[in-house]
Amino acid sequence: MKIIHIAHHYWPVVGGLENVVRALAEGMARRGHEAHVITSQYGAGNRPREEVINGVYIHRVKSTRFGYPDLTYPLEVPGGILRNADIVHGHSQNSLFTVKMIEEAKRLGARTVVHFMAVDAFNDHPSRLIRLLAPRYGKRNVKKAIEASDVRLVKSFRDMEILRSKYSIKTEYIPDGIDEELLGKPNMAEEFRRKYDIQDPLIVYVGRLHKLKGIDILIKALAIATKEEPNLKAVIIGPGDQRPYRELANKLGISDKVLFTGFVDEDIKIGALDTSIALVLPSVSNYVEVFSLAITEAWARRKPVIASAVGEIPYRVKHMINGLLVPPRDSTALAEAIVTLAQDRELGRRLGAEGRKSVLTWDEIVSKLLSIYSCG
Repeated sequence: MKIIHIAHHYWPVVGGLENVVRALAEGMARRGHEAHVITSQYGAGNRPREEVINGVYIHRVKSTRFGYPDLTYPLEVPGGILRNADIVHGHSQNSLFTVKMIEEAKRLGARTVVHFMAVDAFNDHPSRLIRLLAPRYGKRNVKKAIEASDVRLVKSFRDMEILRSKYSIKTEYIPDGIDEELLGKPNMAEEFRRKYDIQDPLIVYVGRLHKLKGIDILIKALAIATKEEPNLKAVIIGPGDQRPYRELANKLGISDKVLFTGFVDEDIKIGALDTSIALVLPSVSNYVEVFSLAITEAWARRKPVIASAVGEIPYRVKHMINGLLVPPRDSTALAEAIVTLAQDRELGRRLGAEGRKSVLTWDEIVSKLLSIYSCG
């Protein structure tokens, strides 16, 4: 099959959705399919407009952007590529780029698939302006994506429920996966401890350093938790501006208990998870939690998860079954959950082992998608 994936960013941009599209495209190319990615030029630096990486044909088109990545709009459409496709798979209806390309693919006669993400998820955004304007934009894009798609997928049971109840649309659940080698890697905790000279118990955050991710809530919770567990430390892994969080840790007198690593390679990230008591995700908005790959990675390493009950998280993390759920923006409740697992390691082992049962590999996800593509 000739399969085209649509996303406004692709490698060398690194992020959750970018990594997903790359895993799917490369996985399909390895199976002998002709895999393409149509994306914008944003984030590509000096890389060529057309290139092949790991068997995937990449097409970067001229685009313009209105402030936010989702507001990227293509200024050209590679009609010849779209016209001859067997399947065109668009990722995220919140992206202007994706919706426009899917509309064009549909007009040219291609079979179209849209992966819906964070449907109607702007209502709890901290910004009043976004709460006012974004819901209208979101509903517009959902309707356009529904009209232009032959197959509708979700990676969130929250989105499935909303599309069924509010838009009368039936969808299929296809989550994200992980690399199979992650399941069989030896424990890498000692390597991580040696690298960073840490022997104390740890909690770990993995993700972007963004205000919607609640990292300030995590730091405040750590300040509370260390009153009961004074040796506890936090490792914060991911790209973004560290300054406001370093300043907060310093203000709370716990700067020596927070390690910021920035972006790290996979081995260091896995070493941090292996070392940890738990992965902690204190997000404050539905919009940023469509499907947390960090949760899947933690479960793959048999680690429990402590997370805010926002977005898809409460549909996946079941309190006292495979993790602990806390209310968003509640640093006291988060601190109590952290202390619970710091003091009861056996509970953490049970929760992590239960989470491991739900983990799927990218190979399994690619098989599911290829089966869907082949139907109809």
